[in-house]
Amino acid sequence: MKFLSLSFVVVLFSCGNNSENSSENNFQQAESKNQQEKNMNPNLEPIENELVVFYNVENLFDIIDDTENDGDDDFTPDGPKEWTLERYNKKLVHIAEVLRMPAGKNPIFAGFCEIENRKVLEDLIQTEDLKSTSYKIVHFDSDDRRGIDVGFIYDSNRFEKTAEEKLIVKINGEPDFRTRDILHVTGKVSNGEELHVFVNHWSSRREGQKETEYRRVASAETLRKRVDELLAENPDVNILIMGDFNDTPIDKSIRETLRGRAMHELSKGDLVNFMLSEQKNEEGTIVHDGEWNLVDQLIVSQNLVKEQELYVVKNNAHILKNEKLFFTFRNGDQKPSATYGGNKYYGGYSDHLPVYLLLNTK
Repeated sequence: MKFLSLSFVVVLFSCGNNSENSSENNFQQAESKNQQEKNMNPNLEPIENELVVFYNVENLFDIIDDTENDGDDDFTPDGPKEWTLERYNKKLVHIAEVLRMPAGKNPIFAGFCEIENRKVLEDLIQTEDLKSTSYKIVHFDSDDRRGIDVGFIYDSNRFEKTAEEKLIVKINGEPDFRTRDILHVTGKVSNGEELHVFVNHWSSRREGQKETEYRRVASAETLRKRVDELLAENPDVNILIMGDFNDTPIDKSIRETLRGRAMHELSKGDLVNFMLSEQKNEEGTIVHDGEWNLVDQLIVSQNLVKEQELYVVKNNAHILKNEKLFFTFRNGDQKPSATYGGNKYYGGYSDHLPVYLLLNTK
């Protein structure tokens, strides 16, 4: 009888523990839900399959001669390219059209390279296709030798910018060398998830791929240092890197220094390079010496492929291949339809194809 009583007490005690554990779990879940609700921004529109685009727009200069910038001398009405207001406006309309092509709607945000200044982005967001969206601009002037920068536009109704900075790339042994800064934008979407976006345009290969590789590695080191700082603060940080890297996904700067890898080969701290499958299929975003090169890429932190609170739809990104963006030779070969070839005006969209992905929230 004493044994039965003792067993009864033990059962009661065990039930009490289970009840306490259940209550504690319910409390933690409620606290987590309350925290999520607290972080949510009711002033932002919920996002669903939102378009993100990166586009090298091929020398988007205004027509005004900037006396402090010799790089824009060709792009004036009296310059060798005869860059007129009509041609400038046509290019703006083309870019706005491209931004809508992948999804039939305006992107939540977009990154650009080869823009002259903030004014060209101000003019862009006033085009007919874009002016209905509440776009705002992030831009810094850089000391690039050609006078071109990177830039960023975002829909303030879907994305709340909370911080911005530029990362200055310094080349060891070349203190006077100037290249594009890396643009870093931090913001939040409607469910409170924070996102870090980096817009890049790394040094060209004009003097040779191997001869100039160290400059792109320097850009990768600058970016990777900032990425490591963010991962140290929060291992589940959301990072989206976009740009024209002037290197392919399998080159040293991307694969080794930045550590952009394929999904199946990830280690702790590695980034996911969505463009590796296109690289494997010998696709590209620009044609150089008759061959496609995949230099425009979208790379993300691992948290964005986990399909949690904020994620990339289908864990994938794409090259935009609308037929309007191509010039077709008589033999059937194609290349991006450029605005210029030297000083000859063709009126095409750009000598690069854009890349894009879709963002979603749960």
